[in-house]
Amino acid sequence: MLRTSLMCGAAVFSVAVLASETHARTIQEPPLFASQNGVLDLLVIAAPQRVTTFTAPGFTPIGWAYEVCTRPDAGNVCPQGATGLYGGFRLGLQPGDLLKMRFVNQLPPVNPAKLTSYVYDPLLALNPTNLHTHGLVVEATANTVAPPAVPVYGDFIFTSVFNPANGNPAIYSLSTYNTLHQHVDVIANGVVDYRIQLPANHPSGAYWLHPHMHGNAMNQVSAGLSGIISVGSVGKYACYDSQCNSRVPDGSVRHLILKDMQVMPGPNGGAPMFQEDAAFCQATPMPGEAVRNGVCAGDPAAYPHGAWFFSVNGQQFPTIPVASGDGEIWRLQNASGSASYDIQLTNDQTAQPMIMQLLSVDGVSIAIPPGTAPGDIVELGAARFHFATCPAASTTPTASSESPPVCVTDLVMMPSARAEIWAVWRGADGHVTSAPAGATATLRTVGFTTGPSGDSWPAVNLAKVQFPAGHAPRLNHGALNIHGDALATMQPGGLFETGFPNTPGAGITGCKALPPGHHRRIYFGNPTLASAPNTPGMDQYGNAVFGLGYEEIDQNGAPVAGTLADVTMFNPANVICLPLGPGNRPVTEVWEIINLTTELHNFHIHQTKFRVVNTTAPQGSLLSPKSTQGGGVMEDNVPLPYAVPGKLSQAVRIPSSGSCTIADYKAGYCAVTPVVLQIPFAMVGEFVYHCHILDHEDGGMMHAIQVVPSAISTASGR
Repeated sequence: MLRTSLMCGAAVFSVAVLASETHARTIQEPPLFASQNGVLDLLVIAAPQRVTTFTAPGFTPIGWAYEVCTRPDAGNVCPQGATGLYGGFRLGLQPGDLLKMRFVNQLPPVNPAKLTSYVYDPLLALNPTNLHTHGLVVEATANTVAPPAVPVYGDFIFTSVFNPANGNPAIYSLSTYNTLHQHVDVIANGVVDYRIQLPANHPSGAYWLHPHMHGNAMNQVSAGLSGIISVGSVGKYACYDSQCNSRVPDGSVRHLILKDMQVMPGPNGGAPMFQEDAAFCQATPMPGEAVRNGVCAGDPAAYPHGAWFFSVNGQQFPTIPVASGDGEIWRLQNASGSASYDIQLTNDQTAQPMIMQLLSVDGVSIAIPPGTAPGDIVELGAARFHFATCPAASTTPTASSESPPVCVTDLVMMPSARAEIWAVWRGADGHVTSAPAGATATLRTVGFTTGPSGDSWPAVNLAKVQFPAGHAPRLNHGALNIHGDALATMQPGGLFETGFPNTPGAGITGCKALPPGHHRRIYFGNPTLASAPNTPGMDQYGNAVFGLGYEEIDQNGAPVAGTLADVTMFNPANVICLPLGPGNRPVTEVWEIINLTTELHNFHIHQTKFRVVNTTAPQGSLLSPKSTQGGGVMEDNVPLPYAVPGKLSQAVRIPSSGSCTIADYKAGYCAVTPVVLQIPFAMVGEFVYHCHILDHEDGGMMHAIQVVPSAISTASGR
């Protein structure tokens, strides 16, 4: 909820003066570590890091960062002079590459008071962590190496790597910890290896890397632990002409990592606040408040002299110089733990949003068939953008393309979202043209509210953009031509058509494919705990708790008896199990996602992608589950519309937590707009789906899933 107190003038002034000094800093690309000969072998160390790119009033913030270097021949120390960067780094991979990482935890312990979820678990205060390559369609393989060798994992998040300097986890009882946070390995010596093999037909695009330690994920991501991953080349799918004789060069691609950190002054500098409070500052600037160039001042009543920094590549309000009249491809990454952005590129002269062409979502380039209605395009993108008509070039119409251009005026990016846009100067009529002298724009978030019981994330200017005066576009075009992987992945030879050839032949038994016409229904809600029965959605310590429910639905839309599981907090012992198809080919399921709460949640699933479908759409529509036209827009996170409670006098059925129950929903007391997803599964292993608002995930809104080879499927199981 928003606080109503006014901003402190002195605090605002000190932040504003320092913010103006950062305006002239030219943005820097994240450091690149690129694969060679099909392999990228790195040492990655998680450790504290002072953030010198922020200009806080009177102190230097302290974040956490990954120190990255080429893995040395011996030892677990990077060469002298290597430093960790709060802003992040980029791993440059190609389809078919092998990513190898020796990972070392050197994070400090955490004050238990900073842990707002599961505060009764002392092991979380020792600050265990791990790694997850978000969005990569790779196997979630557990460790198969016998001790005392260093464990070796795929993209497997059910493990906890402890810094031995913080204490020995064995001195605590692991019973509660094993139940709530992991269920395979506790690594006490602080070192593990990751070996992640990309399929040769992996989509090209933007992905990222971050910790996935349940109960601590919010703390660690909000403190700065993340980097980005790029796979392949933008020229694979983005061209200046319909035949792709002129491909967009990689030199035209800019990577923009959006990170935010709330900090308060302290004896040794500024420590991150961890669990982000959307009310740290007002949602919109107050009268007389200084311009929010990458920072807003803390509410003086709750956060005196605090500062909330919104950085791009770790820099506070940098300048982005666009060198060419042909513009740039921007790969945007929301690396926040909880904050959502509504991104606009605003023309500084007219104060109007500029048209941006959307090329890719969540690492997969779009593929929209000609003639697709604008409303269908918005629905495919889960209403995450405002559609705009892409004007043709001023003298030559845009060439026909495999995917007609999709233009937008803004992008809603919830935590973990990625998007690629073409940023180029456009005139008042939206056409690509030469920029006038002094042409500038502001990249900003205009603020975003997640619902009646949700959060209001603030409006902040993120970067100043300078366009080159008098530089005519090299090619006379109005839009880029996109040959999207959202189609290629589902064609013969595509990842979700052929699968991954290295699928092992072992796993757990007891899985059976859904019967024809059946689908899974997933409920997002706030559970009622036995420990706090009078405060739904809260635990006995007053912390918010979140959960997921489950039900199988038959071909007639009726629930299958015996499959209902009420909304409960994460328990890794509860697993959805499903086999691959015959011959270990990919299997596709339909999931119906129901948000019972009165705030947005952000559904995310590991090891795959999905597309939004509409079961009432005609078969020829791209929205139809039976469409043969590809994925259109493929995603790995999607916002879930919030519930509208109340039917006549039944509004009292919505508890103080802001959540309906499953029974309320079925009785018609809660109006919900389901999101229906078609999800192809191509990778074996155990992984999760969850809300990617990380304090919701840490609070219990997560569930385990196991995909097994088809050869060992014997019986129905969940």
